[in-house]
Amino acid sequence: MGPGQAGSSWTAPPPIRPSARWYALPAVLVVVAVAGLLALVAALWDDAQAADGPSAAGSPETGVTIQLSRAHGYFLYVRTGGLSPFACSVKVGERSGPIRLTRQNSWSASEHPEYRYTASFEAPVSGRALLTCRGTEGPILVTPDDTVHGYIGLAVMVALGLGGVAVIAFVVIIVRRGGAKRGAAHLSGPYGR
Repeated sequence: MGPGQAGSSWTAPPPIRPSARWYALPAVLVVVAVAGLLALVAALWDDAQAADGPSAAGSPETGVTIQLSRAHGYFLYVRTGGLSPFACSVKVGERSGPIRLTRQNSWSASEHPEYRYTASFEAPVSGRALLTCRGTEGPILVTPDDTVHGYIGLAVMVALGLGGVAVIAFVVIIVRRGGAKRGAAHLSGPYGR
């Protein structure tokens, strides 16, 4: 008996590219977006609560009564055209002390009719306090620093961007895998898998 007749040999179809493991990429992007957003909101929760606090206006000499939250920032405004104060102090109960005026987060200070931003300060205490300032005349306005809302808004935009990239990646993977499956079926002929 001689060798058999040479026929077509069977070869395994080429693997589908990209592999199904690529679906992990969009899933990881969504998990990172959600986890990052939740972590940032949790870390900034106290700041967001303080930023929603009330504003107060009054005389710099007799004082402005305001609800403060320790270690949170506040913006100080003076009447438009008025002088900026050179020193301010806070009194809570029988305790009082000076506060350090800075320009921290001045870029996010809101516009208020008839007032202009002049300084920022960090609350040294929590509770109802009396803020007095020297070196300015006319009413002053004190508002909580709401810069944290900008940071949370930015985090939401980044999370939405990552989610959008995840959706696009998912669609591209589906399309590429579908094309590869059709190509493999076409190559394997009528007796394809």
